[in-house]
Amino acid sequence: MRYWFLPAILIVYGLLSVLTLSSIAPELAAKQLGFFVVGGSVFFIISRLSWKRIEMLSPIGYAVTIFLLILTLVIAAQTRNTARWIDFGGLFALQASQLAIPLVGLFLSVTLQNLDAFKKVTILQLVRISGIVGIPALLILVEPDLGTTIVYLASLATLGLFLKLEKKHLFSLIALVLMTIVVSWFLILKPYQKQRITSFVNPTADITGAGYNANQSMIAVGSGMFWGRGLGQGVQSYLNFLPERQTDFIFASIAEEFGFIGSIVIVCLYLALVLFLLRTAFISKNTAASLFTFIVVAQITLQTFVNIGMNMGMLPITGITLPLLSYGGSSVITLCATLGLIQSDLGEQKKELTLHLS
Repeated sequence: MRYWFLPAILIVYGLLSVLTLSSIAPELAAKQLGFFVVGGSVFFIISRLSWKRIEMLSPIGYAVTIFLLILTLVIAAQTRNTARWIDFGGLFALQASQLAIPLVGLFLSVTLQNLDAFKKVTILQLVRISGIVGIPALLILVEPDLGTTIVYLASLATLGLFLKLEKKHLFSLIALVLMTIVVSWFLILKPYQKQRITSFVNPTADITGAGYNANQSMIAVGSGMFWGRGLGQGVQSYLNFLPERQTDFIFASIAEEFGFIGSIVIVCLYLALVLFLLRTAFISKNTAASLFTFIVVAQITLQTFVNIGMNMGMLPITGITLPLLSYGGSSVITLCATLGLIQSDLGEQKKELTLHLS
């Protein structure tokens, strides 16, 4: 059963996503189904690879990530003050920043395994690790994509819990983070991004401007009540009062149509996935695979928490989508590939167990 959990839950997420989109954005449902078909194929292909081969390919994955992030800044068209997507002839738009967490995370996990950085981290190792993480973060931030940058850094920072840092190195990192926040606020963040944060502090200050999205989202969540209005009966979604109902605010759409019960089902699904991944990370005998799985746990947990939080008016609007439910080819296919890497480790565990029993 453990070996089939990830394929099964991907099917469940795919059905829920397509069902929801068929109600709130019917024109996107077929595309989303196609994304899951492609993602499922990628999941299967990657799951057949051995982890030795995956580790060998990790530097190439990191180099490809850097190349695509730079290419995004050079050729991507401006959409709502950001340049995040590389358009492939109108057939598909690739968001390169979505690749950063799995590919950089994989390379970082393999690097830490090879450095044996769990005994004591030297200053040179710390500089190397910071460079591996920092270069993609800077490229994503200048797109600008604040939400993805936050998820990226927070997910990879999870590995810091396993490193033995000297106090002076730890304080230096904290100082660097604080300085980066200050510099980003004054030099990098756009006015609309600052407005999202300030509108969260006082959501009623500009209810038709910066606070509009959060207000409409809270109305949608509240109007669903216990049982929901029913599939296709969401007023906020159907009448387009709810912005980005297919991506950033899909949880509000679900809450409006399926109510508290539907919302709890969604939360329980994510909880089951996270707990399964945590168990997988703890029992894995491959250090790099275990570290990578912890990164994925942090990513899914953070994205889910932040997305639901901003849908309910508890967190600022950041543009972070709901994993495997929000519409989007890059996010769906990338997450399927990410889980395919973990499935590969599960497959090797199964082979070892079979050999041991025989």
